[in-house]
Amino acid sequence: MRPQTPTAKTHTGPNMTPMVDIVMCILIFFMLGSTFLAPELYLTNNMPAVPGGQSREPGTEPIPPVRVSIVVSRHGDATWVSAFGRQFRLAPATEASRKQDLTDLAAAFQDRHSQITGDVQYILAPHRNVPYADVISVYDSCIKANMPKVAFAPARSP
Repeated sequence: MRPQTPTAKTHTGPNMTPMVDIVMCILIFFMLGSTFLAPELYLTNNMPAVPGGQSREPGTEPIPPVRVSIVVSRHGDATWVSAFGRQFRLAPATEASRKQDLTDLAAAFQDRHSQITGDVQYILAPHRNVPYADVISVYDSCIKANMPKVAFAPARSP
């Protein structure tokens, strides 16, 4: 009798290597196409998403909204807020003086906002060199002053 030779087994199923390559490419495409944002990047505001204002009566042209700019700039180590024809300084010295400055800013905003109609849109326009924390502090002062429509403008060059 002759000794038996081992037989080689062959795989007759589909080749999975190209399928895995395609699935990985699709996975990478969707990962790169999606954005990962932290929840702190979302600030609530009530600005309309459409340009112009809202109509008072059906069939009339939209009334352009009244916009008030609140400019936040940085000079030296202090942040300055220009709004309603006035200048407000946010002192960097101590936490107590900064809180007092922000309280005064909110009170001035509240006083001025109470004299204006409700259709006003407030545009917060920071300069590029203003720290993010100062911009958010001014935004918080607007919210404390019950300003219903506060939005952000693109950063300006100093």
